[in-house]
Amino acid sequence: GLQSLRSGTMFRTLLVACLFAFASADLSAEVAKAITPIAKRMAEKYKCAVSIAVLKDDPTSGISATGAGGVIDGCTPQGCSASSGTPTTVDDKFVWGSVTKVLTGTGILRLVSQGVLKLDDPIPQHIDPFIRQMKVVNPAQNFSSIADLFGPETAKVTIEDLLGMKSGIPDYDTASPTGRQPTDVLRQSAYDHPNNSYPPSDMLNLPWCHTGHLLFTPGVCDRIKYGNCYTSTNFVLLGLILAGQAGATDWDTYSQKSIIADVLKDFPTPLTYALHGPPANWTNVIGYDTTNYNKNTAPIDVSKVSGVFAGWTASDLVGPAIDIARLAYDVYAPPYKLVDQEYVELMYNSSSLTGYGLATFNLTKRTGQYGPDGVAMGHLGATYGYQSIVAYNPAMDFSLAIATNIETDGQAQPAETMCHVYNAVRAIVRGLPQPTCTFTPGYFSGGCKCE
Repeated sequence: GLQSLRSGTMFRTLLVACLFAFASADLSAEVAKAITPIAKRMAEKYKCAVSIAVLKDDPTSGISATGAGGVIDGCTPQGCSASSGTPTTVDDKFVWGSVTKVLTGTGILRLVSQGVLKLDDPIPQHIDPFIRQMKVVNPAQNFSSIADLFGPETAKVTIEDLLGMKSGIPDYDTASPTGRQPTDVLRQSAYDHPNNSYPPSDMLNLPWCHTGHLLFTPGVCDRIKYGNCYTSTNFVLLGLILAGQAGATDWDTYSQKSIIADVLKDFPTPLTYALHGPPANWTNVIGYDTTNYNKNTAPIDVSKVSGVFAGWTASDLVGPAIDIARLAYDVYAPPYKLVDQEYVELMYNSSSLTGYGLATFNLTKRTGQYGPDGVAMGHLGATYGYQSIVAYNPAMDFSLAIATNIETDGQAQPAETMCHVYNAVRAIVRGLPQPTCTFTPGYFSGGCKCE
């Protein structure tokens, strides 16, 4: 009777679960079959390693697919190859640069949702105690407060200003993607001193950063002078807030892993945070600077340059593409495992003025689609020798992560790869024919058009 009914119910449940698993496996295989040729084609076009991951959690239409192309060590001073070297695998760990900002922003918004912080809190109250603690550890540090660094107007800078690139605080990064300055001072310093890991005290004390004043009054980005007002220094300061709230004694005793402690089971390969040392200490994927900065005319191997990770909580994330896609999914997708829904919505919705929300880029113009299927949020990732992108679409509920092991002047290779991957996945999810897509390069706003 009841036992038989229970047995029958259990059998049906297991049968349905198996059918769902097969359906998801078939969909994952179809997506992998579509994106792997894209990875190989983009690797050949840009002469680099390309790693792609697509993720969607759903019992009936879930996706977990990866693809890779090119080689991880294919450049010499004479040029780069996508075929001569060690083949890229989907398990290779890449350097993700500013994608780290999504993780750091998530940590801050979690504290906001818990009532520990408020978005309109002025930052000195949360940063100054930790700066003083850093000076105890390092007495040579020549500043004791945020006002020492950027002047008295920092009393007006809020946590939301840091998250949304509206602080007026100067950028430590001297790369100039808009306006293209031929000299990149920090880059040259990093290459000249490859063992310097550039801890936060050093980054904040750089003469072009430690200026004693803000670039503009905080709260509203001065777009005429500063474009989208992007400054990675904001996310070093947010890191100091996180470290202080965690009770860390110094910057490198703070565990960034604590931000995702609730979902660590989602990451079979733990994400890595490169606090000290060069990329060679953290990954076998060699990165190459192929930009024209500092009159560069040949690929530069950055695998032994510790400054690749300069910026700490702005730029130190390392991991395989599938884990970065998982991070994006856990941040942006229901059931909102890491950030409450109201703050996830704010991360994207606040991007209308400059294209940058809270720790999040508006990537909609990069999808080649209009309406709900075209909405995308995520982040660009660029550092010396590596460029990447991560994105999430709410309507189709999937995330994607794309990594490459070269740095180019326009970071076109992850953007074009996203254009093709995004629309290949959309076609599969929507049951549509595979589209033909074209890509127009642009550093912050490369365009995608599909027919």
